Amino acid sequence: MVLATGMAAAQESQTDDGRYDSADIARHELRWLMDCPTAGMLPRGTFDLDMRTFPVGGLQSSIDIGLMDRFSIGLAYGGSRILSNSTPDWNPRMEFHLKFRMLEESQDFPAIAVGFSSQGFGPYDSDNNRYYIKSKGFYLAMSKNFNFYENPLGLHWGLNYSFENDEDNDPSFFLGFNTELGEDMSFMTEYDLAFNDNRRYDIYGLGRGFLNIGIAWFITDELSLELDLRDLLKNHSGLEAIDREVRLVYVEYFY
Repeated sequence: MVLATGMAAAQESQTDDGRYDSADIARHELRWLMDCPTAGMLPRGTFDLDMRTFPVGGLQSSIDIGLMDRFSIGLAYGGSRILSNSTPDWNPRMEFHLKFRMLEESQDFPAIAVGFSSQGFGPYDSDNNRYYIKSKGFYLAMSKNFNFYENPLGLHWGLNYSFENDEDNDPSFFLGFNTELGEDMSFMTEYDLAFNDNRRYDIYGLGRGFLNIGIAWFITDELSLELDLRDLLKNHSGLEAIDREVRLVYVEYFY
């Protein structure tokens, strides 16, 4: 059994000239819930474009490339006040993603992947040298799929160590799941215990962790539009309303 976004792994159906027929490519593996990684991977020779909004007119984008079936790399960049009539406040640097799947999923064991991501979520706080939501840094992610009353269910969990740790340098843990809502939609939720962000200073870390939920609509197997509700526990002090995010993800083969 192989881990997948809609629980259907990417099928590599080639035409006579060696090109892939996009009509025969099933939905790709789920690589992230919202902020938390899974053990899912991009197939070799594919790339994904991931664009998401965040409060204060922010926009964050990334591109990841499947160099091998078990290894991918990526770049990410963004800034605040891009979707506004103010001067954009760009992030101070380009961020990086790396991911390697150590173990494929089997009937008895989950898929296991290790990776690194320096991209956090939300505005960059230059005073504290961190993003609103810390990047995952180095992480270990595990994923296992089941059928729950004939409906596919993916469970995901892991641990991470962020390098945005000037105020709180504990490792943290995360878990979540995703499931299908009919043929074209899926539901996902995640909970980051945020042990590395619970020191109750400024606007960060009230010790409740970060609970997020999202619904994705697959316009095609390659293109999805997602609506996420973030920080349902209002872990950040002074938060007046739940964060809302729109996310667009496109996956395609290079050839």
